[in-house]
Amino acid sequence: MSETFESDPESERLMTFEVAGTTYALPIADVLEVLEQAGMNCVPRLPKEQGGVLNWHGEALTVVAPHLLLGGEPIARRGAEEVQQFLVVSDRNDSSMQLGLPIDCVTALTFGEPLLARGDEVVVERRPIDGRVVNMINPQRLVARAAEIIERAVA
Repeated sequence: MSETFESDPESERLMTFEVAGTTYALPIADVLEVLEQAGMNCVPRLPKEQGGVLNWHGEALTVVAPHLLLGGEPIARRGAEEVQQFLVVSDRNDSSMQLGLPIDCVTALTFGEPLLARGDEVVVERRPIDGRVVNMINPQRLVARAAEIIERAVA
C-alpha cells in the first residue's frame, strides 16, 4: 500500500532519523540509499572509532563516526557481525562524493521548508516537525566535513 503525500509547492521532502537519541533531518533528494550492513572495514591510519569503509555496490563508501560530524558523545561501537543502518548521502554537487552515516533508525518521511544555509555548520537550523524539534542537516556540508575529517586523520 503506498502513501499519498500532499505538499506545499514551496516545501521539500525530508527524511528524519535518529542518532544517539537526537532527531535529524535532511532532504530525501540527497539520500541515495538506506543501507543495512554488518561491520565496517578499517582504513589504514584511521582509528576505528573515527570511521572506516563499507562495500557499497562494489565501491568503497567512506563512513565517519556521527559524533565527529554532528557533535555529541562517541557512540559505543557495535559488534562486527551486528547489522546496523547507514544513510548513503550525496552532496549532489559531485556524484563521486558520497558518505555513509551510521544511524540508529529512520523515523519518518515528511515535507518541510527548504533548508536555510546559515553559517558553515553541518546542522544549519533547528525546527519543529511533527511535534518535535529536529536538527536540519545541510548534506553538502556534511559530506565536506567528512572529507576534511578523513584527510586530517590519515595525513
